Amino acid sequence: MSIRQAAKWGCATAALVLGVLAADAPAGADTSYLKPNFFTTANADIVTVQSSFTEDFPNPSVALKSKAWTVLGPDGKPAKFDTQHEFTQVTILEAATKAQGTYRLSTGERLGGIGPQVLIDGVWTPYAPDREIPAGAQTRQSQTATLADVYITRGAPTRQAVYANIGSLQFKPVTHPNDVYLDTGFEFRITLDGKPVANQQVEIWREGGAYEEPAYRKHLTSAADGGVKVKFDKPGVYLIWTRLSANAPAGAATSIRSYTTSLTLEVQP
Repeated sequence: MSIRQAAKWGCATAALVLGVLAADAPAGADTSYLKPNFFTTANADIVTVQSSFTEDFPNPSVALKSKAWTVLGPDGKPAKFDTQHEFTQVTILEAATKAQGTYRLSTGERLGGIGPQVLIDGVWTPYAPDREIPAGAQTRQSQTATLADVYITRGAPTRQAVYANIGSLQFKPVTHPNDVYLDTGFEFRITLDGKPVANQQVEIWREGGAYEEPAYRKHLTSAADGGVKVKFDKPGVYLIWTRLSANAPAGAATSIRSYTTSLTLEVQP
């Protein structure tokens, strides 16, 4: 049901304002995502969602596990998923959608592993555990923090769940995420702890994009106010994501956190 019918990865942001130290390059990295069996509905009482890490959206690679799973209902109040099953490569969840309006389904901000980052050509780069760190290279420890969201609307769209805050690095939609059309595109802002993130690199994947020639990969950069405007060349399901390293909150396990945030949305004709 349509609601209309019913270059090199650079510095992540202004460090003096946000304390952000450098951007991690998204290319070629596992990214978490949520993908529902529908984005809009007239009368479905339940939605089923798959969640995983992937390099080939939406093909699952490693099941996503979280202690912070969250469902925000149309009233903006948090609830739990009704069903949750973890497999090796994918987690399957179900959430009730009995009330009219927009729901936000989220992994919540989940803290992950701690590992080294290495300063290469002025950019802090995550290093896999089995890679050899160059002799004399400057290193630091970082902990990952991932957040994946998707919005579901029953009937007419509402904004309470859209306005809610989850996690530190957020996509704040300007366009309603369930009201995205080919001729209008999608606009959102990137914030870190409520402050705009300028010059932040964003990557966009399309379902089935790996079969295109060349493979679909789109890169955009946020404006001074953190704003990003996305235009699409065909309808479909898209994953928008970004990653940056920033100072961790006081008392955290490491001084640096590597944040990755994603949003899955449907672009309608």
